[in-house]
Amino acid sequence: MGKQKNSNTKGFFLSGWKNYKEKFYTTIEKQIVEIKEKPFKVALGCALGIGINFIPTFGVGFVLAYFLAIIFRANQACAAATSLLTGILIPLMYALNFVTGGLILVPVMEKENILEFIKNQYFLILRTGPLKDKILSAAELFGVTFLLGAVVNALVFSLGFYFFVNYILKKYKS
Repeated sequence: MGKQKNSNTKGFFLSGWKNYKEKFYTTIEKQIVEIKEKPFKVALGCALGIGINFIPTFGVGFVLAYFLAIIFRANQACAAATSLLTGILIPLMYALNFVTGGLILVPVMEKENILEFIKNQYFLILRTGPLKDKILSAAELFGVTFLLGAVVNALVFSLGFYFFVNYILKKYKS
């Protein structure tokens, strides 16, 4: 009897999940088809929203994305929503900024090992000592390596996301 109850529960959850998934995709398709703006404006808004998250904005990235969308005449709602939705990925984005910046700077600085270079960057922030040294360490951490990586990653991911969203929108609209 216990096995029967377990299989019924499993079937209930699977059917519930299928119904939820079906409703989700149907809703998304309707919203995509019902978007009145041109696909490139929506895609540009999404690209601005994801690109802004590579740069430290101290919690106001979605607001900056919204205003950038106004300046570039993109979809403001998509810019803010994409920034908010990808906000959970910010720690990964920042780590990628260090890697990208390190990949560019390590050959220039004639260092041998990128892993050691990045590890030294992180140790700068964990330095103990007077407050002045900690502030300078933090400024150095968010210095050239990080910002160079942020600019490169923001451009690359924004362009990639722009083309991806534009393709998806054109595919669903036709």
